[in-house]
Amino acid sequence: MYQYYQNTIAIEARILYDDLAVITESNYKQMCYKGRIDKIRTGGNGRSALIKWESLDEDIKAKVVEMYGDPYAQDSLRTFISKLEPEESAADFYKNANLTEERERQHYAEAKILNAYGKLLVEIAQKKRRNPGFKVTDAKRKLSKIVNELKMMRYANSDVQRYPHRLPSNPRSLERKYEEYKSGSYQALIHGNEGNDNSKKIKDAIADWLLATYCLPNKPNTTILHREYHKEASKQGWPSLTEAAIYTWLQKTEQRKVWVLARHGKDEYIRQFGHKISRDRSDWFPFCYLAIDGSKLDWIHYKEGGPYSMGADIKINLVFDVFSEKIIGWDFTDTEDHQSHFRTWKMAIQECGVKPTLITYDNQSGHKMETMQALYDRLVTPEGGRHYPHRANEHGSPVEQLFARFQKQVLNTMWFSDKQAITVRTADSRPNMDFVRRFAHKLKPVEALREDFAYCVEKWNSMPHPKHEASRNYVATYPQTYKLDTVNEIEMMELFWVTTKKPSTYERDGIRATIAKRDYHFEVYDIDGRVDIDFRDRYTGSKFFIQYDPDQLDNYVRLYVRLPNGMRKFVTNAEPVKVIKSIPALMDEHDKGRMHKMTAVRDEELKRVEARLEALHHRTNITEEKMVEDQELELKFKGKIPKEARSLVEASAGSWTSKL
Repeated sequence: MYQYYQNTIAIEARILYDDLAVITESNYKQMCYKGRIDKIRTGGNGRSALIKWESLDEDIKAKVVEMYGDPYAQDSLRTFISKLEPEESAADFYKNANLTEERERQHYAEAKILNAYGKLLVEIAQKKRRNPGFKVTDAKRKLSKIVNELKMMRYANSDVQRYPHRLPSNPRSLERKYEEYKSGSYQALIHGNEGNDNSKKIKDAIADWLLATYCLPNKPNTTILHREYHKEASKQGWPSLTEAAIYTWLQKTEQRKVWVLARHGKDEYIRQFGHKISRDRSDWFPFCYLAIDGSKLDWIHYKEGGPYSMGADIKINLVFDVFSEKIIGWDFTDTEDHQSHFRTWKMAIQECGVKPTLITYDNQSGHKMETMQALYDRLVTPEGGRHYPHRANEHGSPVEQLFARFQKQVLNTMWFSDKQAITVRTADSRPNMDFVRRFAHKLKPVEALREDFAYCVEKWNSMPHPKHEASRNYVATYPQTYKLDTVNEIEMMELFWVTTKKPSTYERDGIRATIAKRDYHFEVYDIDGRVDIDFRDRYTGSKFFIQYDPDQLDNYVRLYVRLPNGMRKFVTNAEPVKVIKSIPALMDEHDKGRMHKMTAVRDEELKRVEARLEALHHRTNITEEKMVEDQELELKFKGKIPKEARSLVEASAGSWTSKL
């Protein structure tokens, strides 16, 4: 039935067209010719033709399995053993590692098993790519079970184990052990206490030299370190050391903490040795703890003028409800600044409708600026509410884990994802740029991706919560331990409006302000959309504080004056200045109409001032004509006119001018 040929599961070709008749013989020959079936042995001279099992279509496989059973389930242990290959280099390594014979056999068996295990992990990944429904977890669980069964195998008529390994039986632990082995090779299987007789010689100057050399940024391995040590030892008269002894000494925590920091940096040091705070999460509930994080969106979009007309420069901000893992606020932008933070929080508070008791964020400067700190002060509940930044890579930062899972499980599954996080190492995590370039004509502009991102957020929210038998959307509706402060529409306005620190002068062309490094220009208009002349009459030259919603700067702002008691008083709203084209040939009817209105404003404003001046002259009798008469009279009498005569002349002059 099933056979092993060239270390591969195979099936006789005749079973397909004779025994089961799932295809005809002619179809079989055509499929072989077109490469749809991989024939690994040709029939003839008493041999039957063999087909590679994995090359068969899934529907054909299903019919064969229905009749003869799953080849992996029947022969899984035998399959695994067939993949075990001699490891002469491992045998030599452990023979010279100052180990007992028992430990030497154990580690040699473990090296062979892990090599075979690694090959099967590659096959599992390939199956998953071919068949998205393939259950990777189940396959790894079966592999772990097989590895554990190897411990039970004995030589014939003997109690001696064939594979005396001590590898973990738990699937996840086994996979972690394999990763350690893959990065550290044969030495990684040796326990820190093994081969340590020789390591007692490592102290004082020898210890300093070994550790300092191992900490160098070129990251020498223990083989190189061992070779260089013996060169130095011949000069210094130091004793001989085995490579295993050096490795064992370096793996002790006291040394390991030093070289991990030097070789791999602060992030890796914190991951391995940073103190982890245990938090009681049993009394958490929806919206009690909100966290924000931002990052580059690993999506490629159409960008005119970019390489291959492609770009990948979108930034996103997300607010998570930590309890339910639901994304309740997000922003899609080209700049991750405080205005983006504002928009994200505004959406989040509108969604949850309450003030959280705790808000956390990263150490980015945008969160630390005074405007954002003031917002966080207002956002948390007044009774016991807190907000603070997480230190980078701290275990107490749930938002980083949530963000990473959202990227891995949803965002990075899209064909246009470049998957280029800063810590990417494996080929599976890097983009296939040849593939992306072939489909570059299907890339979407940024605005279209905004809709796709909204769908991805809803997809994440609809997915099952890993610790609850419900979607994240549903978990967000769980009852609250205690009632949080609600936020109404008026409070939303108070929460998300920002007031400039310094006032600006309302000039003859309006008022200007620089917000988030951008210049804005506003003017006050009346209800009909015309320049408000009454306001200009009263306030041109006055100073105003500008209050704005970062999400409404293209709509309107509010102008405030400072009162003598230090309080601020709202005066009016201002809108972005309405501009017109200045070249007549480029004007349309709308521009011409607006130009006419602007000119009319100037004329009307002038008439108003002229009328006020005329009324002032009339009320006070202080006029240009009066000034001329007074000076002429003074010159006529050389300044010596008697007071009575002067009054009489003035009275007659007034009588005379009134007749004009």
